[in-house]
Amino acid sequence: MSARATLDGVQFAAAARRLEGDFGVADLPRLRDLVHDHAGTVRYRLTGHQRADGKPAIRLEVSGTVHLTCQRCLESMDQPVESTRDLVFVEQSGLGEIAEEEAEADYLDAGQAVDIEQTVEDEVMLCLPMAPRHEADRCPAEGAVGSDSGKPRPFAVLSQWKKH
Repeated sequence: MSARATLDGVQFAAAARRLEGDFGVADLPRLRDLVHDHAGTVRYRLTGHQRADGKPAIRLEVSGTVHLTCQRCLESMDQPVESTRDLVFVEQSGLGEIAEEEAEADYLDAGQAVDIEQTVEDEVMLCLPMAPRHEADRCPAEGAVGSDSGKPRPFAVLSQWKKH
């Protein structure tokens, strides 16, 4: 088992470094359990910078396509993954003092090394839908929701209740 690549986020940000690479879906163990197959690659770019408030940060960009299982037909479907997120570094003691208006930002402990693989995998997993499905008109399942297969829909009567 090889050592996982890590970096010191504060130094990376201070030096305004940039790192690019990719991971195969098969190389990301938690993501492997969520996908239809292990095909695909996820590209990433890490760019260090100082925010306007002086805090060190890394901009994480991920892109690629993974194959998920459609919950309607149980067939493979392409799921594009595209995300950009800033990860801001603060001292552990300052994590509790983050202003409410900044609560939506993503903060990491400045004293901890950043595991690149885990960080990229986390971001990809956050991009995935809870219940992946083809669009109704593109799902190969017979009788998929929204299809006009001509077959009676046993629960169609329930849609009338919504009108009352």
